[in-house]
Amino acid sequence: MNEQLKQTYERLNLSENITREELDKRFDLLLKRMRSVSTERDKQSYEEEFQAYKFILASLDQQEIQAAENLRLKKWGRFTGIARKGEHFFRLYKMHTILAFIVVIVLIVAGRGIYSHVQEQKYLASLPPIDAKIMFMGNYMLHDSEAENTALEEAFIALYPKWKRVETQIVYLPVTENGSLDMNYQQKAIVQLAADPPDILIMDEAAFQWIGQQAGLRNLDVVVAAGGISSEDVRLKKANNLESNLQEVVGLDITDTKFASGLPLNPSTMIASVLTLDEQKAKSMMEFIEQVIQEADAR
Repeated sequence: MNEQLKQTYERLNLSENITREELDKRFDLLLKRMRSVSTERDKQSYEEEFQAYKFILASLDQQEIQAAENLRLKKWGRFTGIARKGEHFFRLYKMHTILAFIVVIVLIVAGRGIYSHVQEQKYLASLPPIDAKIMFMGNYMLHDSEAENTALEEAFIALYPKWKRVETQIVYLPVTENGSLDMNYQQKAIVQLAADPPDILIMDEAAFQWIGQQAGLRNLDVVVAAGGISSEDVRLKKANNLESNLQEVVGLDITDTKFASGLPLNPSTMIASVLTLDEQKAKSMMEFIEQVIQEADAR
């Protein structure tokens, strides 16, 4: 027992062995006496005794806490002191420790993200430029539903090796039971088409009938002429030109071609159209369609 606590017991004329129960009773009695007096001056006369009891009770509380802590840390044996200091440190700097831990995690995650981004940029920089962006719109699905578009892109390049790198995306556009296109999927298709317009758009019959009504598909008369295709060829897909109000070829059915059958997609009609406005690139896209059609004729 420290000297200050010992003197406090003596000032209150209390035994150092007094029980906590008896001490609480005496403190409650003091509080009743303080409440019974009416003037502030009389209350002040009890203040020193009141503070002395509070000091003793606080000391007893601290002793009980210390005893409980000693019992809890007993399992650490000779490392009890180290464990106690660790707990005290964490108790004092709990919020600082948690914040520091969070900051470290954020820095690690951010660092990994930056590293991954840099590595991805290096990888993309090492690739050849994209020769064509191709969008498949309609009731198309990969043979392997778990696979990514990488398999489709690799098959595309294998069938048309003139291009070294293509980027593909599949916009699912199913037909409902009543034979019309699903409106929700139509809205999504419009958004994707506007957000990332492809160079070549390959559609099934239902998608072509819908898209063909819109302006934007390029006239493929050049491809038809270069391929020596008859104007009556059933593979030609036509739509009205909104300016001239005349029918013009805007799509070619490549369904029965070696190219179409070599793609890892479920069997479906494939109508190829060109969207790009870049003349040089459009020429390249038309050359692709022309070659696919000519291979079909050669068979």
